[in-house]
Amino acid sequence: MENEGITLFVVNSTDEYLSEYVSLDKNARYLVTGFSGSTGDVIVTPAEVFLFVDGRYHLQAEKQTNLDIVTVVKVGMDKSPLKVLYEKLAELATPNVKIGIVSTKTSCSAFKEMQKALENKQDVIIAEYEFDPVSPAQPPIDEKKLKYVPLAISGKITPQKMELVRKYTHDNNIDLLLITNLEEIAYLTNLRGKEIPYSSSFKAKAAVFRDKLHIFRTENKFNQFIKSVKAENVYFCPGSTTLSVCRKIEAVTNKLVEIKDSFISELKSIKTNQERSYMQECYLKTDIVVNRTICWLNQSLEKEIKVSEKNLSDKVKSLFIEEGATGLSFETITASGENTAFIHYTSPDCEKAINAGDLILLDCGAYFEYGYATDQTRTFLAGGKRAIATDQQKHVYTAVLKAFLNGLNYDLSDDTTGFDIDKKVREVIEANKPEGFTFSHATGHGVGIPVHEAPPKIGPTEVSKTLLRPGMCFTIEPGLYCEGKGGVRIENTVMLIDGKIETLTRAGFDENLIDYDMLSEQEKVWLEEYNKIKVG
Repeated sequence: MENEGITLFVVNSTDEYLSEYVSLDKNARYLVTGFSGSTGDVIVTPAEVFLFVDGRYHLQAEKQTNLDIVTVVKVGMDKSPLKVLYEKLAELATPNVKIGIVSTKTSCSAFKEMQKALENKQDVIIAEYEFDPVSPAQPPIDEKKLKYVPLAISGKITPQKMELVRKYTHDNNIDLLLITNLEEIAYLTNLRGKEIPYSSSFKAKAAVFRDKLHIFRTENKFNQFIKSVKAENVYFCPGSTTLSVCRKIEAVTNKLVEIKDSFISELKSIKTNQERSYMQECYLKTDIVVNRTICWLNQSLEKEIKVSEKNLSDKVKSLFIEEGATGLSFETITASGENTAFIHYTSPDCEKAINAGDLILLDCGAYFEYGYATDQTRTFLAGGKRAIATDQQKHVYTAVLKAFLNGLNYDLSDDTTGFDIDKKVREVIEANKPEGFTFSHATGHGVGIPVHEAPPKIGPTEVSKTLLRPGMCFTIEPGLYCEGKGGVRIENTVMLIDGKIETLTRAGFDENLIDYDMLSEQEKVWLEEYNKIKVG
């Protein structure tokens, strides 16, 4: 920064493909701060570092960073951490300030948001770098290690999907449709890879041009293609396209058109019957892993065998391998006792022994052969039926269970959105939560090729006010957390089928933790109906 005359520098957590998960040795944000969460970016000034995190990571960020150097900015649910980051950038921007950004790791939409935040600032210079001065360069791609998803699993072959895309481009007079979202490329091609942590997508860029789908596995080939293109207009999604790519396209055309809602993402969100059947198989395996994990832990404690949080995490991972998983869809969360207050507790303690009566929060998921993610959470009492729950444990658990049951059995209409389901779940939580406990994350997210897919979103913000459509797959995962006391989360992945919410997850609930006096008669009926189909 001194050499370049930079006053403020933005450090990203993503890679050049804007991936959600980046291995820590290549994650610039982690290398600067030590914070290992999946999201959260940084502003570096000559004097201090600001780290911006959402509610999932408030406690974890404080625990993992040196607070003498790093200021953790805890962002609420009303704004995105990136928006708050740019607001802080504007606050710090003095006249003639020079701000450094990495254009290969900054989306076009993020850059526009930054410009908007800085529009009233005088003489701001933004220096765009195509290299990241913090993290090392990415290794070469092995172009051969991809797996094909057969028609029996996908339900549609690439030509069928491309026919829909071609109609979309023709109807909208699109000369060149740029595709930079990795999950969209995986969807269109029916190909999966293992190059990216916690992902079944593969590194590539793509374009639909003159009725043909072009896939580029290297930057050089993509750049050569862009330089050679003669297109009247180029359509792109600003949220998944980097500023660096936009600059290259601007050099060959002055008609760049932003797409607000990706047509391909919408196609991808509607699962075929074949995808539904396959995902149900994957969730059965995940249910089995969860049940085997709980049984193993309880039997170990009964035999007075010491089990740490790290032992539990390792056991979950080994059981996924036994059930045929090819990789995890996110880092397994195995929190015990007061650590269950950490919403995304991904650093299990190898010294922290689990005792009978401890609350355990297990959040896990995996990819199996054909690359669809699973995701589910169970909170349970260690020690099995011999363990005795405290009144507070029962209160918190049952409050969450009530909210979960109301979400799972939400009365759908043609106009239902994720915002509506979140509102109902949140109302139940707020009416029943103990003092000091908060529900500081969204009720759910889409699931498919990535573990966090959009659409749909199930939350309290505007982006969730899109219609839920048949075939969409998403989670319902209310939770309550209190620092120093612990937390509870219950999560099922579900799918909209024939106007109803059908659960893919069928793991049971911990009867030790249910206060039946807190349940309404309707909630008791819903629980009884669920128990008829539960696994284990």
